[in-house]
Amino acid sequence: MNANIANACLVAALLSSSPLLHAATLDLQAADLNVPDLGSSASKSLTSTEESLLGVETVRKLRGSEPVVEDPELSSWLQNLGNRLARHAPNNGKFHFLIVKNPDINAYAMPGGIIAIHSGLILNTQSESELAAVIAHEIAHVSQRHIARMMSDQELNPLVTGLGVVAGAAAARNSPEAAKAIITGTMAAQAHQQLSFSRQMETEADRVGLRILTGAGFDPQAMPAFMEKLDRRTHDLYGDISRYLRTHPLSIDRLSDTRNLASQMGKRAARENETYVYAREKLRAMTAPASPVNAQGDPQLTRYAQALRQLQGNPQAALQTLGNPAGNLPVTLAIAQAYNQSHRYADTEKLLTPLANGSQREAVLPVLAEALLANGKAAQAWSLLDRVQLVEQTSLEFLEIRQRVAEQAGQSAEAYRSAAERSTRMGEYKHARALLEQATRIPGVPAQTAARMHAMMLDIDRAENRSKLLDKR
Repeated sequence: MNANIANACLVAALLSSSPLLHAATLDLQAADLNVPDLGSSASKSLTSTEESLLGVETVRKLRGSEPVVEDPELSSWLQNLGNRLARHAPNNGKFHFLIVKNPDINAYAMPGGIIAIHSGLILNTQSESELAAVIAHEIAHVSQRHIARMMSDQELNPLVTGLGVVAGAAAARNSPEAAKAIITGTMAAQAHQQLSFSRQMETEADRVGLRILTGAGFDPQAMPAFMEKLDRRTHDLYGDISRYLRTHPLSIDRLSDTRNLASQMGKRAARENETYVYAREKLRAMTAPASPVNAQGDPQLTRYAQALRQLQGNPQAALQTLGNPAGNLPVTLAIAQAYNQSHRYADTEKLLTPLANGSQREAVLPVLAEALLANGKAAQAWSLLDRVQLVEQTSLEFLEIRQRVAEQAGQSAEAYRSAAERSTRMGEYKHARALLEQATRIPGVPAQTAARMHAMMLDIDRAENRSKLLDKR
């Protein structure tokens, strides 16, 4: 490994593993926050455009190498929560929010607005405000361009080293021993200096994150409470946090500072969305089904969690458990899934069609499309799915159902495009190119589809060029 990539891997290891305990939750004026001025040296190393392109590569490499949760409902939920916070972030950047199936309690930020949240962290939160505090802090890392600043401080090649951050971070997560060797080997002399600098960044991210958190209407008391909870524990059912805390200790000073700053905010009611607890329990059923349900005394949530487990083999029991959805979208979707498993496709249509054009349609449409396909209404299903704009954070499961619907609706070129979109989002550019080339041979491709495929080809060309820069090092 060359020095540039080793440097980048160290930067990623130090920053992307930043403690979830970082975000101090307050609502003070900027002057009261005493945000340290770390300068704007990032602009000398990695431009905003380069960082944005790097962010795309980061998402794709994560999806290609990490067990990212691609459930459309959970993906849509996290993106909505992240967007609510990001609207209050400085610099108006774009963000991508991903759930990584990993029991460790962790969250990390990467260049270009990538925020990855481990499933273990989500399962260990008690409220939406606790989770939002962590995400707000990681958003602050991105908005303050901390990785770019670190690269500038090391006088590293901006774009090539940026790609090295992606590769190095993936290597570090897949092989902790290799990451340790990098840090303690050729880079050992710089490790202490880098860590000290990152602590300054953490202070900045705490305070910027605080403004993001409170601006979005969350409870400022949630963070110190969560910090204190983790400080009392060295081992958790969903992941060992003792090693994490040894690597990134929670000092008495930091805990005290967070507690004091939060107390200045006083007690206030948070605007929390009830979908948080349902998303958390669905994630638990998917990633840690043996763990106890955290229903917090809510009988409907208890029934929902029980029904999710019944869906695995007894949809009739799940329907009896769920009862009436009463406007609750997660319960409604679980009922629709039970209908589909019971071959009651007309009931799914009746239940979900009124929601097909709502704000949660990425979560609704895959379940509705399954029912429409089963009832021989592929054209209707395609008409609904084709209205959804495909973006970088579109879940891979959504793209899979889109491909199947297009195939059955006679939209062959769009079926190929859906498959190519999926491959592109995992960084499998050769496969994506081959799929698009096959699609171009189909006679009578609509002009709009042809234009979309041409744009994809150009995107793949750019992505492959970026990858070649890294491969030459």
